Amino acid sequence: MRAGKSLRTTGNKTNLIQSKLQVNGGSKSRKLVKCDKCEMSYSCTSIEDRAIHEKYHALQLHGRKWSPNWGSIVYTKERHSGTVHLSRSTGTITPLNSSPLKSSPSVAHQEENIVLVRPDKPNGEGRAMMEIMTLVNNELNAPHDENDIWNSTTEERGRAFAYIRNNRAVGVIIIENLYGCDGSVSNRGRWMVYDSRRLVQNVYPDFKIGISRIWVCRTARNLGIATKLIDIARENIIYGEVIPRCQIAWSQPTDSGGKLASKYNGIVHKSGKLLLPVYI
Repeated sequence: MRAGKSLRTTGNKTNLIQSKLQVNGGSKSRKLVKCDKCEMSYSCTSIEDRAIHEKYHALQLHGRKWSPNWGSIVYTKERHSGTVHLSRSTGTITPLNSSPLKSSPSVAHQEENIVLVRPDKPNGEGRAMMEIMTLVNNELNAPHDENDIWNSTTEERGRAFAYIRNNRAVGVIIIENLYGCDGSVSNRGRWMVYDSRRLVQNVYPDFKIGISRIWVCRTARNLGIATKLIDIARENIIYGEVIPRCQIAWSQPTDSGGKLASKYNGIVHKSGKLLLPVYI
């Protein structure tokens, strides 16, 4: 968010609070109110606070406005007749039958694409993605200094993809390449016990890519968008190769991320414990 914000942590939950509080009569601070939908606290008597809340509220609930000229389309959902996959290598369109998106009456016939964000383009898509990532990192309480994974124009360490619906980015995923530039295998892979969140000691599984961040705006959750983002990302992170689910790891999954990971590629150990593939 903007410089005028600070973070207040209560338990495991992080709330955004406007840090600039003017003084009423030189002694009393303005009373803060908390939005029950986006959970931001702000002063309803401050024009500046209301403007910041309005922007944050729209981003949290509906995603960021996205220009049709931003990003390279790697997947499109046809308006009436199902889903198709646009091949980056051949430019041909073929049916895509895996991981169908759930639909609801409110989202059923809308234009939807997944785009690869191009940080080298001077058209604003990189700045728009950075704005989304600021919100995502705040919400996940994650570091803000890892954008070079996808935003570097000199070294390709990973890629960013955005799910676009009706000219708004309603979901994003950041994929990190866990192999070195020379193809060398990293030792960052681990297994995490799902219920205790403890790492299995002295075991170093080999994973090719990692999910650094994944986020969907509040009004678009539970519609299969996160799963579709992963499916399309693993088809487009390494040219000419589709990364198997078993070769994907997760970076410090949250509670909701852990639930997604357990369904997507968690495995059950012979002990009966559910293990998640993670990386450090």
